[in-house]
Amino acid sequence: MTRVLFLGSHLRSFHCFRYLAESVSDVAVVAVVPHQTQPPIREDQDIRPFARARGIPVLAFPEIADLDYDLGISLMFDRMLPPAVVDRPRRGFVNVHLGPLPRFRGANSVLHAIRLARRENHWTFGVTMHYIDHTLDTGPVIDRIDVPIFEDDTAYALHGRASEQIYELFVRNIHRLVASAERLPATPQSGPSSSFRRSEVTHEIDLSADPDEIYDLVRALTFPGKPRPYALVGGRKLYLSITED
Repeated sequence: MTRVLFLGSHLRSFHCFRYLAESVSDVAVVAVVPHQTQPPIREDQDIRPFARARGIPVLAFPEIADLDYDLGISLMFDRMLPPAVVDRPRRGFVNVHLGPLPRFRGANSVLHAIRLARRENHWTFGVTMHYIDHTLDTGPVIDRIDVPIFEDDTAYALHGRASEQIYELFVRNIHRLVASAERLPATPQSGPSSSFRRSEVTHEIDLSADPDEIYDLVRALTFPGKPRPYALVGGRKLYLSITED
């Protein structure tokens, strides 16, 4: 029996956790830790009552320090894990990262993938499953699913298309993660990489830039519910959007 600690309560986290609880044998979930800031979610897609109904404890992050478990899973979780947590499970802590590693580490991978696609002639995005180590998104890669970046993608469109692969990536790896008595073979990251922080994003567009660059930046910053791209004209903000002819 493999004891698992599961971190995350995003919608994608819920779908993966439900699969783990209902379709994976020889596993015991010792606890679920929801996001620190819970994303909006319907009651029937909330991991907390789902776990409690199955007798699985729902804990705050500080409560896991002394838990014993074999495998940790972080799925869309909203905090970086300290070394003491990373090192606790013998079979490692696994993370699913929205972005291809090592190319895009850190936050806002979708935004930067669109922003840089034309400039670097790199039109591929993806989701990555990797072991967590002591620095951000640098651990060895277990598996990855790539998706194309289209020239008319907004951040919202690419985020949705890539997010749809999270469940597939989880399902095709979770059985062997649970069944293995040791860590799975994983590939050390190598090649070009960039790491971005949320604070590095600016939404102001320079209208004197190349038209393709303006178009790409507006697409990269187009995501419902997020701050909108704008240009300053005569001291006023003019908000920019993509429309089809």
